[in-house]
Amino acid sequence: MTRMIALALVLLLAAMAVSAVASWISRRKPQRALGTGPASAASSKHAEDRAMLAAQIRAVAALVFAIVMFLTLLRASIGLTGQVGLPLALTAGLSASGGLLLFSALPAAKAPGSHRLPSQKPATIGAGPAGSAPTARMLASRWSFALPIVVLLAYAALIVAAGLTSSPDELGRHRVLRLVSADASSAATPYPGWFYGVPLLVVAVLLTGSAFLAFVRISRNPSLPNPGMAALDSRWRRVAIQVLLRITTGILLGYLGGTAIVAGRAMAALSSLHGWGIATVVVGAALALTGVVLLVLAARSALGIRAAVRRGNRPPAA
Repeated sequence: MTRMIALALVLLLAAMAVSAVASWISRRKPQRALGTGPASAASSKHAEDRAMLAAQIRAVAALVFAIVMFLTLLRASIGLTGQVGLPLALTAGLSASGGLLLFSALPAAKAPGSHRLPSQKPATIGAGPAGSAPTARMLASRWSFALPIVVLLAYAALIVAAGLTSSPDELGRHRVLRLVSADASSAATPYPGWFYGVPLLVVAVLLTGSAFLAFVRISRNPSLPNPGMAALDSRWRRVAIQVLLRITTGILLGYLGGTAIVAGRAMAALSSLHGWGIATVVVGAALALTGVVLLVLAARSALGIRAAVRRGNRPPAA
């Protein structure tokens, strides 16, 4: 387990180094200035396609890194036996967090003509009437974050409850559900006690923090930085934030549902908790399935982001 976590840290450090080099190159590379006149203010379809392709490349780079990280960590975790899926669960969360962190660290897109002296102030690219940049509240409502936060809190509550009711096995690992009465004793394992719960909760918190950094990146930096694409950029970032929230909520629901299933199976193995165990398994399966649905919806929105942005950017019919 320690080897897998160390490998994850090495991969993250490598990704940060690559993003730092990319940021340095983008600062050194001069940008072509925009032309003057009304024709330069209005963005052509070709220019919009190029800007949206550049925005998608950053997301694709983060996705590719997450996949590479997942496969690398998965190979490292194959030799870990007796962990009841814990390495796989950690690998999924660490890989998603790594992809989001890389996305946040990649250099922001620059508008043509944005190369300026250090004393110059950056031009604002706005969606408002005064050209002010859209704020985070304009891009997503505060209630958009309620669901992932609630899921994370529910997961933390489940981990704490399972940890408090767990017992140590013969090696001292809290992964056993044990019931002791005056005349008998029964036990079931695996059970998501502290042994499994603590690393899972740490990864869930890391995932949420990485998603928050990605949200800050999207809300503060234009994805389509050409001033003539302000409305298009605002719509792009709204869809990107929606995809980000669905991915985060879907993965957290997967963690919550999967952990509930493991806990329910241990409970169902004990006669006195059989009914509660079955109910817990059913609820966990429903939560995990909901998480999968959200991930599918996120993938669908990400693949169709260009069409969705163009539809939302069309002027109203006269």
